[in-house]
Amino acid sequence: MSRPDDDTTALSYGPRTIRLPEELEAALAWALTSAPAARWTREALAVSERYRAPRAGGEQPLVAGRDQALGYVALVMPATYAQLHGAMAATAARIPDWAPSSVLDLGAGPGTALWATADRWPSLCSASAYEREPAFVTLGRAIGSASHAPSVRGARWERQDLTHLREPEERRFDLVVLGHVLNELEPPARRAVVEFAWRSTAGVLLIVEPGTSAAFEVVRSARDRLLDLGARTIAPCPNDLPCPLAGDWCHFPQRVVRPDFQRRARGAPSPWEDAKFSYAAMARFAAPQPIWARIIDEPSSNKAYSEVLASTRDGIARLRGLKRYREAYRHIRGLLWGETLAEPLPSPADILAEPPRRTT
Repeated sequence: MSRPDDDTTALSYGPRTIRLPEELEAALAWALTSAPAARWTREALAVSERYRAPRAGGEQPLVAGRDQALGYVALVMPATYAQLHGAMAATAARIPDWAPSSVLDLGAGPGTALWATADRWPSLCSASAYEREPAFVTLGRAIGSASHAPSVRGARWERQDLTHLREPEERRFDLVVLGHVLNELEPPARRAVVEFAWRSTAGVLLIVEPGTSAAFEVVRSARDRLLDLGARTIAPCPNDLPCPLAGDWCHFPQRVVRPDFQRRARGAPSPWEDAKFSYAAMARFAAPQPIWARIIDEPSSNKAYSEVLASTRDGIARLRGLKRYREAYRHIRGLLWGETLAEPLPSPADILAEPPRRTT
């Protein structure tokens, strides 16, 4: 299991700070011993530059070959694991009795989502991973052999280019994951992959992308298409309406403790990072209990009031508690980014129907 840090505060979508599973961290450290540290450190920086560059879709793959794959797992994989973990925890919180037995990871990379799904849903018995880069397939199989989870250890890996997918197998999968995939594709290919993924889904389709404004638009577009196809929203939205955000984007943080090899690759003194992500969990069924809202930003406060941005059943709203109403002021200031609210806040908290745009 992912290990929460000792002094963390629980969020509705999971521990505030997590660590990689012990066997995953050890397997990655072992894999990195197969090349000189100077080599994978150099490749990690190159991968990071490509990863952060604007992508319109259709560019060359972020990773090609063994050395670049090692650079990726050294630098990018821990944060990607955290993003997937956060999105999966939020999904599981909305459907706590759901126990998937099979998962398909499309564009699996080195198998990051396989590890995260096994950590979140121990009920998983089987896993399939489609990945076009041979070095990732080889590496994913190698590190997967160290997992305690049968679904990861026995995962079925296939070399597949997502732009040339075959029709899904007769048996569909309880869970299908598209993690850090759609932003690398051109718009027509994105739509085709989303539709393929939905046809392959028996239960939940989870889409996770980096928490940037550009990646959010990719997630929003995919969610809109899935709503057209009859999908139901599990998270993060509290309804099945088109996203009303304008001039802003929806994303969430998951703090993760950096393994020693990642700190070395990044040259970063901080022992942790906040991995931001945008996501959509869409299902062939509705969540058992509705929610009124989800907090989609960090609360702020001043001498007059505390406030926070929320996505509610009726649209985007800024919740505000005036300081003269001490209980409302403290309550809103204490809300957590990503937290869900089952019911509207009681008076005297104010709701501003047209919030100002984000300025940072």
